[in-house]
Amino acid sequence: MARRAALFALALPTVSCAANDPMAGEADDVAEVVGADAQALTFPIDPRKSLVVTDTDIVSEFTLEAVLQQLVDQANVPGLTPLQVFRQLFDTYRKADEGLALGPHCDDVVLSNPPPPTQGIFTESFDGSINGFPVICSRFVGQEADSDPFADPPDDASYMATTLVNRFDLADPLGSHCGEYRVVFARRGGNAQTNGGMRNFIIFESRLPNPTPSQGRQGCGPIVEFWHGLSDPTMSVEDRAAALQSFYFDGLPGFSPVLHIDRFGAGGGQIRVNDFLRPPPSAQDDWSLREFKLSRECTGGACQLLAVPTHVDDNPSALLFDPASTDPRAASFRSWFVNNAVEALASAGDINRFDYPTLVPASFGAGEALLITEQNNYRNALGSGPSTFRSAIQQKLTAVGSPLTPDQLLARAQSVSCSGCHLVKSQGSGANSDVGLSSPIPDNTLTFTHTSELTENIPGEPGRTRFQISNLLAEEFIPFRQQVMNDFLVGNPVLGFEGSALWTSSQAQLSLATGWVTEGIQSLRIETPNAWNQVKSAPFSTAGMTPVGNKLRLDFFTSAVQPNPSWIGSLVVLISIPSAGIINQFVGAADLTPLTRNAFSPLTFTLAAPNVTALNASPSDVSITIELNVNAGSGPYFVDNLRFTN
Repeated sequence: MARRAALFALALPTVSCAANDPMAGEADDVAEVVGADAQALTFPIDPRKSLVVTDTDIVSEFTLEAVLQQLVDQANVPGLTPLQVFRQLFDTYRKADEGLALGPHCDDVVLSNPPPPTQGIFTESFDGSINGFPVICSRFVGQEADSDPFADPPDDASYMATTLVNRFDLADPLGSHCGEYRVVFARRGGNAQTNGGMRNFIIFESRLPNPTPSQGRQGCGPIVEFWHGLSDPTMSVEDRAAALQSFYFDGLPGFSPVLHIDRFGAGGGQIRVNDFLRPPPSAQDDWSLREFKLSRECTGGACQLLAVPTHVDDNPSALLFDPASTDPRAASFRSWFVNNAVEALASAGDINRFDYPTLVPASFGAGEALLITEQNNYRNALGSGPSTFRSAIQQKLTAVGSPLTPDQLLARAQSVSCSGCHLVKSQGSGANSDVGLSSPIPDNTLTFTHTSELTENIPGEPGRTRFQISNLLAEEFIPFRQQVMNDFLVGNPVLGFEGSALWTSSQAQLSLATGWVTEGIQSLRIETPNAWNQVKSAPFSTAGMTPVGNKLRLDFFTSAVQPNPSWIGSLVVLISIPSAGIINQFVGAADLTPLTRNAFSPLTFTLAAPNVTALNASPSDVSITIELNVNAGSGPYFVDNLRFTN
């Protein structure tokens, strides 16, 4: 009960204002109450408490056996044990004649023309397949099926929890789910410094559904409040450990627990194995990542719970990039990539926002992620010579006004693949670090992983330790996730363009974008088939924003695609507060022609004194109208981070 009470307390609002929680809904009933500039959190987000938790005295409370026992209990399969689930998962790495016959094996489907072994790295054969793409079969990690992962330490074959991860930044922009919440287990017998060939990681990546998807991402508010609450400086280590245990095993009121078999099944999250397990004298550069889904299958009244190997999400096989590929999916993949992925990958100025427009279609997903050329290096697969595919990528980049080259675009795709996320630079040349940003992506100080089996002292807390994390995680990824969380807690979905149906237009075509963004996770994408376009917000309240300043600011992105480069057009801002007798009152105008192309520019407008007075009376019927007078067919344009400031 105490653990449950602590969990509930952490889900209470942690924003310092007297207003209610932010709400979101359809355009006719939205009354927002949170202002990004006037508000502050009652205490700041501590990223090592609220985003990536590696404190040894907290994560040690999580055991692999307890996690698997929870899944076994939910499966309700007579006689099933955590050890059997573990062994069945790793038995999938073996061929059928080597295995324990507990479930699928890696050679259940054999390719007729597998690629040859890669010389100089290892000599295994691609004797099996997943999703129609070759996988190495069998692998040494399959021998884990004969071990006891629950043995008392310091047994090398046992597993220990090293990391708890908050990935709210992965929440569906439209609110169908609230992101992923992860727990990482590492094999005790390995670490990169002393025993790199005996490393293995199991990662449970649970995607939590939003119980109120009609509210959009705002329905995930209790989850974000919970994680923020862990940063409360008055909270003890013991209370944080108990709260995290309850969040993972019990769930917040109204929410699923993180550890539930449905969260790792079809349409949910996944279990991943990050495999470095290769005892000397075998070669060490033999990393593999595979993805599994849990499946409860019943036949004739008898049921079983299986960990089934599946394709790796958002990790298309590099074989499909090869212009000489004879795979029957290659042509459709290239068409999909050019028509969908190119613009999405090009539309970002931050590595954290590189992404595909939607999940990569399952049929294109590689069976496993490897460090070898055939499977993971998209640039090498495409080659440097001329090809129809390379030309099509360049034509699309030109059409959307992107200055990127095809190689830079493919390096972006590479960076969001499994191997690229860990080791962005291609071995030897380093070319995959050039993703078209002002500076290359830094090297990973942990070489490959983002978490480590090694510990360090926690600054300012004598006697306490935590597992190490990579510089990329600490300096590149965590600050972005922290900002997304902060923007959600203090931001306004109307002014931040974070909800659907909150902005409307009878002339322009509106959609939400996740690439070109300056605040939160979305901006408003405006396509202008007409020369004059009026875009109007839903009504919102300034309660909680006071004191409202006399400046209204927004970030405006000007596309490089312009039919008349010498005249781009103009932007006009109007404000309405009907309760104060203010209807479509002119706020200001901006000339778009001098603005930098293919980039955001801040625009600032001065509010008239009567408008400021009315806004500070906390009306609930404020709305903003943006009028674009541009060349018909130009754009798209993007608007983000509308705010009132002093």
